[in-house]
Amino acid sequence: MCFRILTLRNAVLMVTLALSGLANAQTESTLYTFKETTSFWPQGALLEDSSGNLYGTTRAGGTYGVGTLFKMAPPAVLGGAWTLTTLYNFVPYGSGGYVPVSDLVTDSTGAFYGTTYSGGDPVCNCGVVYKLIPPAKLGGAWTEQTLYAFTGNSDGRLPAFATLTMNSAGVIFGVTIRGGTWDSGVIYQLTPITGGTYTESVLYSFGDLADASTPNGPLTMDSSGALYGVTSLGSAFDNGTVFKFVPAANGQLATESLLFSFKASTKSGITPSGSLLFDASGNLYGVTNGGGSANNDGVVYELTPAKATWTQTILYTFSKQSGVNPVGGLTWAPTNAALYGTTSSQNGKTTGDGTVFLLSPPSTGSAWTLTTLFQFTYNTVGGYPTGRVTVDPATGTLYGTAINGGVVGCDLYCGVIWQIKNP
Repeated sequence: MCFRILTLRNAVLMVTLALSGLANAQTESTLYTFKETTSFWPQGALLEDSSGNLYGTTRAGGTYGVGTLFKMAPPAVLGGAWTLTTLYNFVPYGSGGYVPVSDLVTDSTGAFYGTTYSGGDPVCNCGVVYKLIPPAKLGGAWTEQTLYAFTGNSDGRLPAFATLTMNSAGVIFGVTIRGGTWDSGVIYQLTPITGGTYTESVLYSFGDLADASTPNGPLTMDSSGALYGVTSLGSAFDNGTVFKFVPAANGQLATESLLFSFKASTKSGITPSGSLLFDASGNLYGVTNGGGSANNDGVVYELTPAKATWTQTILYTFSKQSGVNPVGGLTWAPTNAALYGTTSSQNGKTTGDGTVFLLSPPSTGSAWTLTTLFQFTYNTVGGYPTGRVTVDPATGTLYGTAINGGVVGCDLYCGVIWQIKNP
């Protein structure tokens, strides 16, 4: 299977909005509403293959109640319904993991890789890195392989929420929230060896003195193999950091450095989360879940390389009128100029269950412009989107998940898959 990575966008019911400056009407729709009786709580970004199928996971429900891998197939006829198929039910016993929460990563064989919140080591129950292998024959069963089960000691524990990063040699990099020398998380590496198994190496333990602590987002790799990420705590102000890690190579020791420490003043944002994006000039872009104002609504920021710590520019500060508390990171628009993202909660215009937004750079001057593309209304169209937006590179259509709501009476369960056309 050939895949392309999608970015997340909020959508619900068939609603048409007019977006100033665009020739076509923007259309939001709910592609699927999960049910308490099947699987529910979709979380993380979606993957799209070359046929337009979408793949993702739920963290609950399924045969054993602890999560599923699913496929969403587009309609065979224009205007028809999308079809959801459960490809795998995670199992809450044995050596496997369960409660999948990270985005999926795929390889050239169509296998999926990810992390779980629970399972693995029977004493620690600290989560695993898994591989889901597609069947040899159409209609056959998918197979789960546990690549590594964390023990909660120096090797780390709780790899939850952080998407894996894989290089061209098939080596996997990731982070854990806890564990390591100071129980503040680790950067780990899984190296494939003969027979299809993997060996784990801890590359770095966070938390020594004023160091970064508690990594809570995926690693981003540059062309040299250096890794970048965020932590929710640590540094002099304990409000989170952006860090760089250079693995050992060519006789050089591995190095970790803090590119930016979020300040005691909330104006710079606090508690960074989600993935980091590079632009062509080597600048980094990200979001914080809090800070930016007295109400701690979060910011979108840019970091520009400098000799010591990098220079931060606040591109946008969220408020009750624009949606608040982004958590899933950002996605480039097809032009690689504007940014897509989601906020997870209150929007002052109506009920406040999260938004999908477009952040556009200025044509002149310095102010970026935020446009709310969609606002969730919980019971009817889902709420609390927590993952990145997925963008179809051919059509520009946006896809994503919202973890809650979707139908009246669903309480905290269910969740939806949404779509936005002509954003």
